[in-house]
Order: sequence, then structure tokens, then C-alpha cells
Amino acid sequence: MKRFITFGSIEQFRSVIRSVQQRAMFVRYDEETQTPVLDKSAKMPVVTAIASEKIHGTNASVCYSNVDGFWVQSRKNIIDSENNPNYEGGKDNAGCATFAYENKAKWMEVILSLAKAHNINLDESIISVYFEWCGGSVQKNSAVTGLDKRAVIFQHFKVSPLESQINEENEIPAKWFVTLDDSKKWVDAPDNNIFNIMNYQTWSFEIDFEQPLMSQNKFIDLVTNVIEPNSPLGKSMGKDGNIGEGVVISFIYKNEVYKFKVKGEKHAKGSGKIKTLKPVDTVFEQKKIDFVNNYACKEFRFEQAWQEIFGIENEKMQPTIKLMGDFLRLVIKDVMKEESDIMEENGLNAKNVNSMISRVARGWFSSKLDEEAGL
Repeated sequence: MKRFITFGSIEQFRSVIRSVQQRAMFVRYDEETQTPVLDKSAKMPVVTAIASEKIHGTNASVCYSNVDGFWVQSRKNIIDSENNPNYEGGKDNAGCATFAYENKAKWMEVILSLAKAHNINLDESIISVYFEWCGGSVQKNSAVTGLDKRAVIFQHFKVSPLESQINEENEIPAKWFVTLDDSKKWVDAPDNNIFNIMNYQTWSFEIDFEQPLMSQNKFIDLVTNVIEPNSPLGKSMGKDGNIGEGVVISFIYKNEVYKFKVKGEKHAKGSGKIKTLKPVDTVFEQKKIDFVNNYACKEFRFEQAWQEIFGIENEKMQPTIKLMGDFLRLVIKDVMKEESDIMEENGLNAKNVNSMISRVARGWFSSKLDEEAGL
């Protein structure tokens, strides 16, 4: 039975930061409360993310399984066209469904090539290839304004289990894969107005989730100085001088795809709704990092706090994770007492640095516990 396969939302950077850090700290679910158990001392990842140009159109997808056949979706619904032999009436979404059924044979080539490249069993799974339906009259003032309507495939496609594969004891999660075929080519069919965003200019960024805001200005600079003035995608497709909307930045971490958008001010003008990233004071951020690394989080300070809790005077006190909070309070109290002049000199206060100090101190405390336990 055909069912709607959701694309999900493209988040803001701050939401992705929160999600990745939560994922990095996740240990397990508590059996009794079913709440996540987190290791707050966990090291945050450094990821390589790819930015591709964001196109102003409407989200769509083609889906297929051997059991259910072929169908077309908008962002929220299965859509249909009179070109479908089993047409029952429905919204075509600016001609998207009509286009998809007219080019069904080519879409099936794309889907089957992805199934082959990624070993997808179409008797048990549904492939959903997502794209932006754009050009023509779909949206005004976009990177592809003035071009024929077209589908631009995204970097990742989704594989979902058939309903027959899902039960309470065996929940099979959906998975995401890159839209590369077995010859490592980004799938497309330009003669049929089916393109792939990855066959156009992309940009690579390294994001350190210990200090993710240090990357933010790089995203803003790309949008402001490269994308907005003259859309590289529009220019490559034959339309010079169109305003670019922004970029979508994506990466895979622990088998999950994370996506966030960075939009430009020019495209946001007059809408009152589009959120844009604000520049970060990287000099101030670096001051925080330097203070934490060079002054606050010193080995002697951690040892001093440890001894105060578990030392000779407290020899009956066994080292335990339950006393980490006491340890953190001692460390931060000592920093505020001994390094206040350095903080003032750099325009810092407790609110600026306490969470960073706590993260480093948690890591040290956890390692010390393992050491004491002989692990």
C-alpha cells in the first residue's frame, strides 16, 4: 500500500548543534523511565559538511517499491496526475506530478540505479528520491527564474521499510544514502530536465562541535559574497545574474543525516519570515577558548578539587559519578577566585565560560574515575 514518506525539515544551525551534541552524549535509554542517559563529558565530533546551493521552489519526491509501484509526493501529500493510468484526482503541485509521470521511465532508471549501487531490496523497501521542483512559474526571484521547470535532486535519498516489514518487535528505521550510482556518478537525466545539485558547485566545511559557532561566519560569508550576488547554480544552468537564496549544509553523523540552511538577507527582504544567521564575534569566541584552555582548565586545579572531595581527609569517601556536581562547583569556584583578573582583562564573565569549563572538567573527572577503577 502506497504511503506518504516524509522528507523531514531542514533545520537552523542552532538546532543541529543541539541535536549533534545530544547524539554525541547519548549512552542508552533508561529502562524504567525511558529517558536518555547522557555522558555529558563526551568528546564532541569534528565533521566534514557539504554545502550546496538552496533552490527556491517546492519540495517533491518520487517513490517506488516492487510491491507498491511508482508514486509522486509533494512535501506533505501524495500527489497525482491525469498522466497516471490509475488517476483518481488530486493536486498536481505546479505540474510536478504530470512531469514525473511523463518522465516515469527515466525516473525508474534513476531509482533502479540507486537500488543497485546501494544494495536496496525493492521487494522489502521503498526508495524515495527527493528533489526541488523549480523554474518556470513555481517561484519568483530565484536562482532558476527564467528557466524551464525542472527537478533538482538532493544529495541524499531515503530508504524506508514496507509496512509488512514493520512490527512492534522489529522496528526497521529508515536510512539515508547519497544519490551516487555504482559508477560513483551523481544520478541525473539532464535531457529530461532532471538534474542533481551535487553536479554543480559545492563547498566543504569542517565543523568542530566543541566550538561550532567558530564556523558560523564562514557560512554567512559564502552566502553573502558568493551565492547572493550571482547564483552559481543559475549561472551554470544558463541564467547569469539571478539572486541566490542561500545554502543547505549537510553531513552524516552516526548514521543520521543532519541538514541546516543558511539564507541571505537579500532573499529575505520584505518577507518578514525568513531566518538568517547573524555574524559571530570570532575574536570573542577565541578569547573564551583561550581562557578555558590556558587558565581555567589546568591539571593542578582538577587534582586540587578531586583531593578536596576524595583525599586523605575524606578517605572513606569512595570516588563516584554522583559527586561530579560537587567537583564541578569546586573547579568553577576556584577559577572565579583565582582568574578573575584575566577574565576581566578579556571582557569575560562566568556566564561566558562556565559551560565550557564544565565540559572539560567532566571529561577529566570521568577519566579519573576510570583510572581509579583500573579501567
